[in-house]
Amino acid sequence: MKNWYKSAPLKGILLVIQHVLVILAAVSFVWLAAYPGITQDILSEKNVENYEESQGFGREVLADSQNALAILMEKEQLETNGKLDENKIVDIRELSDHSTISGENKNGLAYRLGELNDWGIRRENGEIATSEEGGYNSIIVCEKQGGGYQYFYYDEFRELIENGSLSFVEDSETTVTQEDVLEWLRDGSFYKGATGWSSEALIDRNNQIQYRTFWNYDGYWIDEAYAPVGAQNILEVVNNNPEWNGKLQEAFYLLDASIGTIRSDMVNYEEMGNFWTEGNTNLTYLYADTADKTIYTNKEEYKDYGKLEENLQKLTSSGRFALVEPKLADFQSNINGADANEWTHVISEMCGKKDDFVYAVNVDTDFPVQDSYYSQNVLYEEYGPQITGMLVMGILSVIGIIAAFVWLTIVAGRTPEDQGIHLNLLDRIKTELMAVISVGVWVFIIYLITDIYSYSSSYSTVEAYSENSYAAVLNVTASDIVLVSIIALLSCMIFMTAYLSLVRRIKARTLWKNSILKWLVQVFGKVVRHMGEIWRTVLVLAGIAFLNILGIGTASGPVVLLMVIADLAGAVYMVYQAVGRHKIGRGIERIAKGEVDYKIPLEGLKGGQREIAEKINTIGEGLDAAVEASMKNERLKTDLITNVSHDIKTPLTSIINYVDLLKRENFTDPKIRGYLDILEAKAQRLKTLTEDVVEASKVSSGNISLEYMDINLTEMIQQTSGEFEEKFRKRRLTEVLSIPKEPVIIRVDGRRMWRVLENIYNNAAKYAMEGTRIYADLSVSDQTVVFSLKNISEQPLNIRADELTERFIRGDVSRSTEGSGLGLSIAKSLTTMQGGTFDLYLDGDLFKVTITFPEVKKTQG
Repeated sequence: MKNWYKSAPLKGILLVIQHVLVILAAVSFVWLAAYPGITQDILSEKNVENYEESQGFGREVLADSQNALAILMEKEQLETNGKLDENKIVDIRELSDHSTISGENKNGLAYRLGELNDWGIRRENGEIATSEEGGYNSIIVCEKQGGGYQYFYYDEFRELIENGSLSFVEDSETTVTQEDVLEWLRDGSFYKGATGWSSEALIDRNNQIQYRTFWNYDGYWIDEAYAPVGAQNILEVVNNNPEWNGKLQEAFYLLDASIGTIRSDMVNYEEMGNFWTEGNTNLTYLYADTADKTIYTNKEEYKDYGKLEENLQKLTSSGRFALVEPKLADFQSNINGADANEWTHVISEMCGKKDDFVYAVNVDTDFPVQDSYYSQNVLYEEYGPQITGMLVMGILSVIGIIAAFVWLTIVAGRTPEDQGIHLNLLDRIKTELMAVISVGVWVFIIYLITDIYSYSSSYSTVEAYSENSYAAVLNVTASDIVLVSIIALLSCMIFMTAYLSLVRRIKARTLWKNSILKWLVQVFGKVVRHMGEIWRTVLVLAGIAFLNILGIGTASGPVVLLMVIADLAGAVYMVYQAVGRHKIGRGIERIAKGEVDYKIPLEGLKGGQREIAEKINTIGEGLDAAVEASMKNERLKTDLITNVSHDIKTPLTSIINYVDLLKRENFTDPKIRGYLDILEAKAQRLKTLTEDVVEASKVSSGNISLEYMDINLTEMIQQTSGEFEEKFRKRRLTEVLSIPKEPVIIRVDGRRMWRVLENIYNNAAKYAMEGTRIYADLSVSDQTVVFSLKNISEQPLNIRADELTERFIRGDVSRSTEGSGLGLSIAKSLTTMQGGTFDLYLDGDLFKVTITFPEVKKTQG
């Protein structure tokens, strides 16, 4: 069968196959996700037969070594003589800058280890307030007369004021009392310049100024649950220690950070302290500080430093091990994937040394202790043999899914019978609505299935001690496989239904046409186009709706329903009428502006509005006919002028020729020779008039073809000036020519441009006052070429400048001079046709012509 690949049965088979493959791919994915470490080993092309040879095993040993050393470092910090020392002194600056606890108060602000830990517990329980949490603790800052600061808690400060040790300086210019100031200080609202208290100094019993000013401390603080070592509170340390004076906020910040650090270290110490002890893990570690000759290990028999070499030999003689020393060349390991550089870097960072250390770790691969290594090994043996098959099945399923997907995309909407696109009922649903339905159905089905199968409880978690573990985190059961299969099947069905509908819409080009968005755009467009009418309708409807709302309270249910129906019907009718009126108005406006062939669309118009629109369209047709007739008459006039002018030229040429022959007869009678001169002059004038009339007729009718080329205007002006040199000399006219030396290029018709310049120069030669100068200037500015010709008129210029470019108009209305009166009109029309501008300027007897053209950039050769 021709086009068999488009047949409906084949499409159905492909869909069934695709859904089956989706189920297989989903099951494979779940199986592979259950133990990603095995998958990674297979993808890395390594033949891994058991857990101890896997990449995950090596990573967990490294991570556990890092955690074990971290616990060792914390134990060293928190313990004294191998036991937790809660009385150990913690210098908060030393802890912040160097992350160490030396047990000494080196910087003047220190606390006990146990107190900081308890402080952290109380803060976790919400018993300790801070400024960031909205707590309140009024501290007063006093600036000393000799420099520096003194800090007081409010109660201490008030006591000093009340017993007279300190006093406020009296302020006679204000009604503020000392009690007012104390109240502001207590509320934390006293700051300089905002209380009306102009004298802020504090004096002692001898009236000596002790503090220049004072205010409420507004920086960060934390409630003091415990006092610093050797002081009653943190303020005493800050007041008496020059290193801390003026740094109260920094002291509080460091204290807060130290509380968090100690609390975190104590939690790790308490929770993980026994995790690596002998008998609780299959991992044995040994860390030796070769400088201090100290051994740290979780196995009792390896604690003797004197037997270090012997013990290292034991650790590296069985199981899986790694031996790390400062030099990379000394690194030893039989763990797959162990990188010497990585191991050395991690161990040296954890112990804080680059030299003088040895670290050895060993994992008993018989797994006698049921720790995380034991659990992962069990899972590896259970899932390992199945992973390869699942991986192959998953890859083949994905390839099949893609192939079916592409095939179905190509044949969507096609049939073997024809080349058209066939849509079904689903494809006729609005595009956005189809998308919402598809997503909504999918979400509902997934929610329903997961709720029925108790999705969250169907997985059992496998205990793992390392966050870097490659072990399975899910124990997959048969119910899990069923659940995943159902979700994959329904998801594929919904997706393919929506996707193939989308493809058919795109092929049929109905994606946008059948969308809600397009409908909204069209409605909005109509509203915008007809807003002039609709806004009045909206106001009327709003008024009616308001009146109806007032009456709804007293009306019965049926009456209210009838009112709503009537309002809706009235609204639809009024909007419809408003749109029709606006459409008719727009049509009248366009016809009035000259679009006589415009027709008002009759779609949607009914009744009287349709009749009016049809009559207006008829008026437009009449106007169109009238315009056509007018244009025809204009063409006839132009043809008549052209034909008559052509007919006149033939006998006129004969007259000119015979006059020339007569003048050659050498008549001696002066009267005859005078008659011949007059006859020759009038004939030449009639010839010029005839040629100008024909030229003007062609220009006005647009019956001229232009041949554009790049013209050097400088050269053309020089040639024109030379042509008119003799005419200027006869009337004693002097031309002052100012043009650039370099070429000025414009793109025009050379013959027509020559006619423009000829007419301008000819106008000056005829009408300029004898014995005067004519100025010709050519310039280039902002890529615009400007040429001007100006002279003093012989006759008075008693008309407007724009009248001079009308046909048959000359400088004087009496027509006492030569010429046709068409020269300037022709020059202006030809200039405009070639893309230039033509302007005249009159000021008294000054006459000036200016033409402009865009400059053509010269290319570099």
